Parts: sequence; C-alpha cells; structure tokens
Amino acid sequence: MKNRIIYLSFLVSLAVFSSCKKQLELLPSDVILPDQALRTVTDLEKGLFGVYASNGAAGNRVYIGTILADESLIANTNRGQGQFTFKWQYSGSPEAEHNADYANCYGMIDNANKILGVIDAIPTANATEVALKKRIKAELTALRGIELFECLIRFMPNGYSASALGVPIVLKSELYGKPARNTVGEVITQVNTDLAAGRAETGIPNAPVDVVRLSQATIAAYQARVSLLTRDWAGVVTHAKEAITLSGKDLATGTDFEDYWTDDNEIETLWKYRNQATPQLLWTDANGDIFFSPANKLMNEYDAANDVRFSTYFNSDEIIKYPGSASGPQINDIKLVRVAELYLDLAEAYAQLNDLTNSALYLNGLRAARIDGYTDVTLTDQQDGVDQALDERYKELCYEGFRFFDLKRNALPINRDASDVQSPTWQNLSANDHRFALPIPQHEIFANKNMKQNPGY
Repeated sequence: MKNRIIYLSFLVSLAVFSSCKKQLELLPSDVILPDQALRTVTDLEKGLFGVYASNGAAGNRVYIGTILADESLIANTNRGQGQFTFKWQYSGSPEAEHNADYANCYGMIDNANKILGVIDAIPTANATEVALKKRIKAELTALRGIELFECLIRFMPNGYSASALGVPIVLKSELYGKPARNTVGEVITQVNTDLAAGRAETGIPNAPVDVVRLSQATIAAYQARVSLLTRDWAGVVTHAKEAITLSGKDLATGTDFEDYWTDDNEIETLWKYRNQATPQLLWTDANGDIFFSPANKLMNEYDAANDVRFSTYFNSDEIIKYPGSASGPQINDIKLVRVAELYLDLAEAYAQLNDLTNSALYLNGLRAARIDGYTDVTLTDQQDGVDQALDERYKELCYEGFRFFDLKRNALPINRDASDVQSPTWQNLSANDHRFALPIPQHEIFANKNMKQNPGY
C-alpha cells in the first residue's frame, strides 16, 4: 500500500500538468509528464496502484447512500454534519458531500486515462512484462468503466431510461476538454465495453488473490450491478453466479461475521478499499459525539434476539458496523464488493423473472447465515419476492452505500418513519422527485459551456 500512496502523489503531480496552458508550453522541470514519468512496466504498475488509491468516491458513497435514504436519523449531538444532504436541501455547491463525487469520479477516470494514453508505447523486456502490461491495461480499463458507472448512478434520473441525460464519457485526458453529457444508454454501453475488456484479459486472476485489486470475480459482480440497473434480469443471474463461482468465497456466519467487520477475515470480500480512517467517523466523532444514529425504521426490521446483524451493526443509538480493527480503533477497510450482495442480486433477479423457487433459495440462504433458528420462507408471488429481496438488502447492506441507489433504480420513494425526522418536510421523497438526480457541481457548469445542469437546480 505504501507504493500505492506514493504513486497517488505521482498522479497528483500529473494533475499539476493539467492546470495551466503556460506550463504546458514551457515544460518546466518541476512538472512530471506521463510519458516522462512512465518509462517501464514497473512504472505502469505503480501508476496503476495510484489509480486504485485515488478511489475517493468509495467512502463518500457509503455516506451519501446512507443519509439520503432511510437508514439514519440526525442525532442531538450533530453539529451540522450532513444535515442539508439528509434534508434533501441540495445546491450545486462544489464542497457539498452530495455532489463531491463528480470530481472524485472524474479525477480517478483522468488518472486512468493518463496512463492508458501512453501505455502502448512503454517497452517490455520479456514475456513476463508483456503479460503484466496487458493485465495493467485491462485493469485500468475496467476501473474506468467501474468509476464511470459509479458517477452515472449519482447524477442520472431515477429509474432507468436509456434516453435520459447521463454523464460525459471521457476516454482520454484532455487539458481543455469540455465534454457534453451522454445519454444513460450511451454511458452503459461504454461501461459494458470497459468491463468486457477486463473480463477478456486472462492475466487478471479469477479469484481475488489480492482483494485490493480487481479480479474476474469482481468485474463480474460489477456486470451484475449494471444489469440490475438496466433491468436485465437474466444478465444479473449470469454475472452474479459467475462472480460467486470465480471468487471461491462464501457467506460468513456467527462469530466469523462479527469478526468480518473488524477486518479479521476476508471470508466474503471480493474487493475492498483499504481505508486509513474508519467509516465509523462518518457517524460518530472521535470524541464520542454522535452525528447520525440508526433509523428506528431500520432497527425495527430485525429479529434483535437472533439476528447477528443487529448487535454487529447497532449499539443503542450508535452505528457500529465499522468498529475499528487491529490496525487501530479508527481504521477499517471499506468492503466494495462482497458475497452477500451477490446473493441478494440473485434473489431480486429471480423474483423479477418469477422464478420464486430460486429467489427463495438465495434469500433463505443469506438469512440462515445471519439468523439463529431461521425457518425458510416460501414466496407467495413475484411482488412478494421482489419486496422481500429489497427489504433484505436494506437490512444486510445498510451503511454500505446501497440503499439510496436501490430505491432510485427501482423508482421507489424514500419513506422515513416519523420518529426518524424532526420535521415532516424531510420525511418522504416521492419516486418522481428531481432530487434523486444529484446536482452537477456549479464549478463544472461555469467551466464547461457544454455541461447541462439536472432539472430542478
């Protein structure tokens, strides 16, 4: 990880190159150009590590995906943290957490494109370097697709319409580029193309040998996420099953599940972001002040006595899903992709296909791993299967950044319990509300004449 952090600094240096036309013309010695910094395959791999390390949107997704939805409530000791986002009082302010990921996502995409722009010209010394270079190129391409998808789901409208306004497709690093927004369908096509390039490269291992790097299993999991968004239910089944099989991972149970959240095992993890400050600080200050507490609506969903998730995720009025680790009381990894999500992908997709037997198979499998003495359920009809799958995602994946986007892709409203809000003004967000599409940051509107703001802002 040390090398990854070092090369994050290297990529920041590359960004300096993009800051001034005069610098571009004079080529001063204190600016590192991509073709100067990247001369060997070893340089390329270290640059790749820097791209991984620049995944700043990962932690922010956990934050906004939670407080925008119905997973939390504003605590009495909150000093203003996240309140405007929680209340859906949006603006295009660039520093606001609800739209900060526009810069985060395109910063990571630009970092990948800088390396992809020079990679073909980098010489190789032997067959080993040839293979490694091909893997690096495929990883960078897949990472670009993943980050483009992550940006899309934040700024596109609710539901899924291929003709709706998406985000710009950016395939090369351009100092004065002013890209216009592509349609959602065009972005999805590019995302699928980039992910397919990763799947086509045999040098990327099937299983997550190193869970901070992409594996074939992880890319397949993202293909399943794309299929969920586009309502390609057969595609969800294909890719989620591939991801589980390729990963060789299984569901954690009992104390293994508790230990999983202290980073003592990687039983379910396909991909993670090694964090330096615990996500716990999103909810509770280091001095003990609570910013956000668990929503009463969410806690009431569990069998508190028998469901291991209840005591693992909650401690009275405190969210404790990220309790720290052996690395320190305020250090946890962010689990970006894990097996439980894939089980729930399959439960939802099979329900949508009206295959209630297989939907129940995955739904019951997950619940049996979490709930002592669990008795299997039989789904009554398609809607019951869909509802139960989404409800289980609410319980299993809370505080991982999924809830807001799950409701959004299904064109469902956000309905908070009255006990979880101080005002009815921010209790409900209708399914067709424009605020499901987050605002493009205002500085992007000012800088790019081709950029269009989302309606309503």
